[in-house]
Amino acid sequence: MQWLIRSLSALTCVLLVAACAGGGSPEEYFSELETVTATLDAELDDLEAAFNAGILDIDFETADAEGALITLFQSSLTGTAESFARLVAGLRGIDPPAGISDRHEEALAAGERVLAEYREREDQLASLDTLADIDAYAAAFSASGFRQRFTEACQELQAAADRDNIDADLGCS
Repeated sequence: MQWLIRSLSALTCVLLVAACAGGGSPEEYFSELETVTATLDAELDDLEAAFNAGILDIDFETADAEGALITLFQSSLTGTAESFARLVAGLRGIDPPAGISDRHEEALAAGERVLAEYREREDQLASLDTLADIDAYAAAFSASGFRQRFTEACQELQAAADRDNIDADLGCS
């Protein structure tokens, strides 16, 4: 009986160590990560295409052209924020291997900060009234540097995959 208890205790320790060691293989991790980032890229591409099509639909000879452009801009950024929310949820759902966990956490933190920036600016986005307001919004968002930091964190993960000869395209642009 004592042998069975010791065996179960040893098995429990092995399972706990494995659980704490991180997720699956680096290949599995990068495959999951590639799916999450590809989804973001596809959504952002769709938003850009809708924005560009929307611009073509605006009759700039009318008095409400500025309002239509502002509405289009607001819709595009709201969609972008929603896409980043899904990205962050996807990153949270991935259990990275131990050797990659620090870089993964950095990318997750950077993605969370981008999402927080979008959410913190919701009122400002909703109150845009002029094209100058759009310029000011875009300049302030860009100056925060959070989107750039997310891109850099993604590039660091891509470099890790490349160093380990793992076929992954994270689309870090």
